[in-house]
Amino acid sequence: MTSTDLAPAAASTEGNWPWWPPAPWGPPLLLSVVPNSGPTGGGNLVQLTGVNLHNVISVTFGGIPATIVNQNGNDTVLVIAPPHAAGPVQVLVTTTSGTSNSQPYTYVAPPPPTATSITPAVGPTTGGTVFVINGTNLNTVTSVTFANVPATILAVNPAGTQLVGITPPGSAGTAAVVVTGPGGSVTIPGGFTYFPAPPPPVATSIAPTTGTSAGGTPFTITGTNLGGVLAVLFNGVPATGVAATATTVTGVTPPGVVGPATVTLVTATGTATVPGGFIYT
Repeated sequence: MTSTDLAPAAASTEGNWPWWPPAPWGPPLLLSVVPNSGPTGGGNLVQLTGVNLHNVISVTFGGIPATIVNQNGNDTVLVIAPPHAAGPVQVLVTTTSGTSNSQPYTYVAPPPPTATSITPAVGPTTGGTVFVINGTNLNTVTSVTFANVPATILAVNPAGTQLVGITPPGSAGTAAVVVTGPGGSVTIPGGFTYFPAPPPPVATSIAPTTGTSAGGTPFTITGTNLGGVLAVLFNGVPATGVAATATTVTGVTPPGVVGPATVTLVTATGTATVPGGFIYT
């Protein structure tokens, strides 16, 4: 056989390269976990580096599955760490070829909140008082309780130094206020004092019942429990010069639209409507 006869065979072999089946992937080998620590709430991105990290089926942190974000070739996998209690865990990677060795990862609890004060420190037993708690790490807080009754958390500033909420109903007296987060709990010095809610105002009449639409008409409202009146609204517009006693409220009407106006008394604990209202002429 001549060299010329061999040439086509060599070209055919090269054209079919590779002509043998690929070797199977070996079991995965996990070399590093970066970062190797994170918050107990999870949610942080973690990169796993190793060998044979191909066809990954699952990644677990202390037995809890992580979310696989990306598999980059044969040597890296990007995952989102799952939530877990504080402490060290082992990370494992499982592929179609088996389960890897483990690498350590530590869950770190957030720092405990601190609370130095609450403002205001008093409010009615009916609840509904908007309060502000000052402290640190308040952006980790999951609950605020008044004598073990949960308050409503409205907002926390980004720095975690102020928390705004609404008091729940309570019993007259001092209630312990406890602020709790994943890192622990703290009791606010002095607590919060509940006082019996004053009786609602009751208005019986207003005199005069009419006045010019330009405003400026002096008026007197009579009734009971009027000492806590803070404002008088005529169709939502505040009167001026308002002064209150237990049985009377005086002031000067604001400008208004010709026709009937609803007159509303405003207190710290609610509102009351004056019967008959007022007519602008």
